[in-house]
Formats: sequence, structure tokens, C-alpha cells
Amino acid sequence: MLDGSKFPVPQGLRLVSSQEVRAGEGVPVRVVHPDPGLRIVFEADETIPSAWYQLELQFSPEGLVEVLARFVFANDCVLWQRLPLIARNHFLTHLRFEGALKELTLIVNGSGRLTEPTLSRFERVGWIGQLTAAARRGHEIVRRDGIGVVASGVNYLWRLARGSSIALSHGSAAAAGEAPYETWIRLFDEAPERDQARHRERLTPLSRRPLVSILVVMSSADASSLDWLVRSLSQQIYPSWELIVAAPPNLHHEIGTALAERGLGAGGLRIAHAGANTAESFNATLGASEGEYVLPLDGSALLRPHALLDLVMTTECCPAAEVVYTDEDRRDSHGRRSNWQFKPAWSPELFESMDYVGQLTLIRCETVRALGGWRDTAKELLQHDLILRLSKSVEPHTIVHLAKVLVHRRDERQISLPLETSKPRRLTSGPRVSLIIPTRDNADLLATCIRSIRSHTSYDNYEILIVDNGSIAEKTKRLFAELGSDAVIRILPRPEPFNFSRLNNSAAREATGAIIGLINNDIEVTREDWLDEMVALAMRPEIGCVGAKLLYPDGRIQHAGVVVGLYGLAGHAYRLARSDEPGYFNRLRTVHNVSAATAACLVVRKEVFEQVGGLDEGLAVAFNDVDFCLKVRAVGYRNVWTPFAELVHHESVSRGRDLTPEKASRFADEYTIMQQRWGEQLLSDPYYSPHLTYDAEDFSLRLR
Repeated sequence: MLDGSKFPVPQGLRLVSSQEVRAGEGVPVRVVHPDPGLRIVFEADETIPSAWYQLELQFSPEGLVEVLARFVFANDCVLWQRLPLIARNHFLTHLRFEGALKELTLIVNGSGRLTEPTLSRFERVGWIGQLTAAARRGHEIVRRDGIGVVASGVNYLWRLARGSSIALSHGSAAAAGEAPYETWIRLFDEAPERDQARHRERLTPLSRRPLVSILVVMSSADASSLDWLVRSLSQQIYPSWELIVAAPPNLHHEIGTALAERGLGAGGLRIAHAGANTAESFNATLGASEGEYVLPLDGSALLRPHALLDLVMTTECCPAAEVVYTDEDRRDSHGRRSNWQFKPAWSPELFESMDYVGQLTLIRCETVRALGGWRDTAKELLQHDLILRLSKSVEPHTIVHLAKVLVHRRDERQISLPLETSKPRRLTSGPRVSLIIPTRDNADLLATCIRSIRSHTSYDNYEILIVDNGSIAEKTKRLFAELGSDAVIRILPRPEPFNFSRLNNSAAREATGAIIGLINNDIEVTREDWLDEMVALAMRPEIGCVGAKLLYPDGRIQHAGVVVGLYGLAGHAYRLARSDEPGYFNRLRTVHNVSAATAACLVVRKEVFEQVGGLDEGLAVAFNDVDFCLKVRAVGYRNVWTPFAELVHHESVSRGRDLTPEKASRFADEYTIMQQRWGEQLLSDPYYSPHLTYDAEDFSLRLR
């Protein structure tokens, strides 16, 4: 058990409690660090007033450390933050508090020495410190945004002026002339070759050491392949494994001798007869294995020394795990690393279209046997076929993503391109859909929206509910009179203060459709099959919200799903990217799971809408759609985004935040509600890797 009682207490605070925490909760399950972590709670010794502060923590560079912080203020407002790094295991953040700090909770995770920070500092910062931090941040903005610096500067000033608690990262961890992946490796990658003693210490607390059967198919005794295999296994920190090789009978002696000469000829090696194809050969190794888990190993895979250790540690913190898969990258003959693949947690819709799970997959042996092993019908997609069949027979929480780079590839192969399942769905008739469109004047926008729906929608069973939030313009009234003659359209007068959530909830109660569609009045339909696609997905009982691909009028992407955690709360994936970009893991061409989608165009079954109580009317303007989607996910549904429902969203590309005090205050209040309600979940989107940036929408690497 970790003892946090000796954790150095920052000045001005007192230790209230410390407890050990374990990874592996929630669905889908992602484990970043399988080691036990610490939750440490401090309270203020005396009033810590509104001002600027710095929080700095530094740990030994051995292993990795990650720190989340929860600030609670006297008015019970809450702020969560993932502490940024300025060097490996060295955290520094610069914060302004609006209101007295009451409590600070640190959640410390990782493979490092979590209870032994070499520096623990929390102190008030004067004007010089504030100006220094602002100057450093300004330098970051100029370097990052170039000609976009003006917009970023306005956003930065808005954050400084906002009437709520904010967090400002202090400095940058990137080094001059260093490639982004080199920076990431320096800051966030394990280094078992350097920290071997620490990683061997991690082995000691394991309560059990299950046998892992490593399965390899070899068609020749090629020396380079044998050397690569020996490199994978000879340095493994975890000792309880066996190697089963399937090879043609005439090569058994040669392969056995070669492996023995290279140090792998002990009792843990067995050679089985290869079958007529790769599937039969893997099944031969499966039949000979004695391990609790099997690890099929591709000939191009190089295991890192801590690979088996971290995989087995993950099965200890997730004892129900049937499958554990990891991240990976490529390593060339000179040791240079590239082509990193940081994966989402279990995403069934994405996996139906591509084998993103990839190279390194630990699987419970008895489960593979119960499925009949590998099938030759899958040809080159053996592993994808196996995991796809397995996923249909186990609970989703038993498929675990271990977000660590534990294997290098030595070839140029990439994750599979989308399969034939990734294509639009045709459903020209089905359950009735109620399209709800709130509006106030803006007759031209509304006319474009309605006429495009009526003329470009092949799905024929729908109604349109226009929620009039007090329009007064004569042009709008004339448009309503014209639209009122259409039997498909109903106009619902709601002359009241604007509350997006209340307007939609009110209309949903009058909707006659089994499916609700939330549509902004500035949406324009351009593809006739948009609603076919969205309804076909929404009808699946396991699916909750369905989001669409929205484009700005200039053709760039406005919305490709919402990533929770961007900018501290949420942001639109790939905003401003070209519409024809494939995206990370081909996400922009493939139906995939998301945590949330914008209500500018969102489809959901009415029963699901009602089950979670609709949109929260306490969130009148901002974040109501994110909150709604998170509620839907929390009750067990999966939210998805599809590229095959493509529409134009006439929101301005250059639209900024309204800086009026009233609206800034309302935004801050709604931000606070989200922080209090969803807390730590806002820092971890399961469908977005923790190794990617939270400072931009482009899926680039996290560098601080």
C-alpha cells in the first residue's frame, strides 16, 4: 500500500487524508498507469484569498508521474486541471483564484516514486511573477499560432478577464530544435533501459504472476527474425512467460538450436508443427500453450523490456480483463522512432471498420479456445476477425486499452485502412423523426435551412418543429405564414428569455416522432442521405447520440465530434481542417465513437432523450449538448459520429466569444456547473488519447 502521509505538505496547507487509488474504472476502460496511485487532500490552514498563485511539484525522473489537481473554493466552485510539465516529472502551473481556496486534492499516478516529490511548493505570486508568466505565455502563442496570434491573444485576454477561477499553464517543455515526438518521448515515455531498477521494483507488489504464452509463427530460420525475437524476449522484466513457436517440421531443430544459442532455449520454449496456413499455425501454438494469457507476436514486433510487466499489472488492476491492447510506434535500424499510434479506448464502431487495436494484444487463453481460435477465412485479417468475434461474446468493460507504447514495429505497415463496413447506410423509410429548430428572426438563415431539408432529404418520415423564440421582424412573420401551409411543419411560439435547453425540451414534449433531431437554424442540407444515415445509427439499441459532419461555408470542418478535455472542458475535433482530410486513424472517413457531439445537428431516440431528462435547463447557452451526451453515455449508451451525414453549418469561421460582462459571467457559471458535475471525467476522453494535445483540435502530440 502506498503511504501518502509522508508527502511534503505545501506551505499554507495541511494534510487531511491520503488514500491509494486504482486504475480501471468506467466504460470503456483505459489504463494509463496500472500502478497504484494516490489521492491526497489538503485544506487551507487559513484563508487563501483571491490572487495569482503557483503550484510546483517535482519528482525523481525514474519512471513516470502524472498529477491531476482539484481546487475547491469557499463558494464551492470547483476547478479540475491536469498539471502541465516543464520537464520530465516536473510540474508547474500558474493560477488565478477568484474566491478563497478551501481545498486542494492531488491525484498522483504513474510508475515513478509517487510519495517522494523532491519539491512541493504552493505560493502567492506578485506582479512580477504574473508579468513573467504572461510574457512566457505570449511567446508560446506567437510560436504556436503565427499569424493567428491576434485571435489567440483576444482569447487569452478574455480568459484573464473572466470572472471565475482559471488556470494558466506556465512555460513550455519543448526544447529548441527538438522534433515533437522526441519531446514526447523525453517527457512522457517510460525508459526501462535507464530506469531498470525502478521497473524491477514494480514487479515486487504483484499479488500473482500468471504465465503468459507468447505465440509466434515462423516459416523460416532467418537470422534477422530470430535476432529480433530474442531482442523482444531476452530483456523482459516480467519472468513468468513461455515461448511457443509454430514452424515446419524440417526447421524445428534448426530454430530450436538457434534460439538456444541466443539464450532462449530453456524449458520455456516449445516448437509446434506449423499448419497449412497462418490461422492453423497459430491454433497449433494455442493448443500447446499452458499460459493463462496468450500474446500473439508478429514477426515485425519488438517488445519493450517492460511490456509483459505492464500487461500483467493491468490484468491485476482489471481482473475481469479478457483483452488488453497497447499503443505502438515504429523503430528503424538506427533506433529512430516514428509513426506513433496512440489509440482510443475500446471503440466498437471504429473497430468494425478497421483493426486499430494493432500489434500487441494480450488475450485470456480460455476465451480464445472457446471461440475456436483463429479462422483461415479471415486471411490477412486474422487478429481483427478474432477480436471482433470476441467482442461479441464478452462485456465491453473486459476490453482494456493500456495507453503505453510497449511495442515497436520494424516495417512500414500502418493501421488498416477502413474496411467495406465503412460506408453510408441507406434507410429511406423508418420511424418518424421530429426535427426541432429553435429560431428568433434571421429569416434568411431559417429559410435556407428549411428549404434545404425539404428539397434535399430522401428520408420521408419526418416532421419539422420550428420553435419561435419571440421573432418580431416582418420578414420572419411572412416566412412563418408561408411555411405554415406545409403539413410537415409546425411552428411553436415560445416568446420567453432565450434558453436553448428549455426551448428544445419544450418542443420534444410535443414531438410525435420516435426519434428527435436537434437542428440549428443555420444548418443547410447538401446530401440527400444525411438523415437515412443518422436514423439508421440511432435505431441501434446500444447507440445513444448520433453526430454529423458539419462544414463551414468555405468547406473546412466545423464539427467532427466533440473531444472532452480540450481547453479544459470540450472542443470540436478537427475544426478548420480540410473536408477531405482522412484524420487520425482515418476518423474523418469512418463512423466512430465519440464522447459527445454538437446539438447543431444531433439525432437521438426520444426514449433516450427522456430517460436522461433532456437538456439541462440550467445550461441555457453553453455546454448543454456536451452535458446531454455525457448523461447519455453515463446510462450505458454509445455516442457516435458519422462522416456520411455531411451538412453545412453557417456559423462564422471567425466567430469569437462575446466579451460582454453579462455573457462572460453566464459562461463562467455554466463552466462551473460542468466542472462540478463531471469533474475528473473532463480530463479524460476515452476516445482521445491522453498522449495527444489538449491545447488544439488537430490531434497533435501532447508536449507539456
